[in-house]
Amino acid sequence: MDLIKAIDSAQRAQRNYDLSKSIPQNDLDTLIYAAANSPSKQNETHYSLYVYTDQDIIKQIYDNTKKFTLMADEEDTKGLFGVNEKGEYWQDDTYSVKNSQIYANVLFAYVPDEGEARGGTHIAGQQERSSNAMKIYNEQIQYSMGISVGQLILTANLLGYKTGICSALDSRPIKKIVGSKDNVKLLVGVGFDNAETDRRLHQETLNKDVPEKFRTGDLEEHWKFPSFEKHIKVFINGVNT
Repeated sequence: MDLIKAIDSAQRAQRNYDLSKSIPQNDLDTLIYAAANSPSKQNETHYSLYVYTDQDIIKQIYDNTKKFTLMADEEDTKGLFGVNEKGEYWQDDTYSVKNSQIYANVLFAYVPDEGEARGGTHIAGQQERSSNAMKIYNEQIQYSMGISVGQLILTANLLGYKTGICSALDSRPIKKIVGSKDNVKLLVGVGFDNAETDRRLHQETLNKDVPEKFRTGDLEEHWKFPSFEKHIKVFINGVNT
C-alpha cells in the first residue's frame, strides 16, 4: 500500500513547497542515485544531471519558466502561439504564469548528453546528423530522460517528498544559468509540501496578477492551478479492462 500511495502522490504536481526546510544529505544522495542509474538502451549515456539546492540558483531558473498558459477554451489560444518566419515556435507570455512545481527544495535539470553509443543505429545517428538514424537516436535520448524522471519522482515520493515536472521553460537563459552546452529539456522539483496548504496554489502568483476571467479567488489570494484527469486504456491479454 505504501507503493500505491507513492504512485498516487507522484501523479500529482506539487505547486508550492516549504522552502524553510532542507533535504538531508542521505536522501539527496539517494535521489541523485535514482536519477543517474535508471535503465537505458544498452546502458548508454543519454543525459547529464544538474542538481541544485542553492535557492538563489533555483529561483533564477524558476524565473524563466513563465510558460504555463492560461486558457479556458480554444478561443483563448488565438494569437498566443505561432511559428515565425524562421520556423521557430513562439509564445505570448501575457497569459502565462511561472511553473512553480519546480520552485522546490532541490531542483534536477536534465540536459541531453551524447555519450558512447553502442547500438548500430545510434552510432549512425551520431555520425550522420541529418539521417533518420539521428531521429531514432534522439527519440532514445528522450525515452531515457523520461525513464529517469519516472524513477526519480517515484523514489522521492517513497521517501515522503512531493514532486513536480516542467518541460515548459525558456531554454536559452536557463542554459546560461546551468552552464551547459546543450539546452535543458526537463526540470524536476523535489521537496517538502506545505501541510496546511492546497498543493495547487501557486507559490507566488496572486489572483490580481492574472487576467480576470482566470482568477480562482480573492485578489490577494494565491492563484490556483487547474487539476487534470487522464484515462489510460489497459489491455490484458488483448482485453480492455
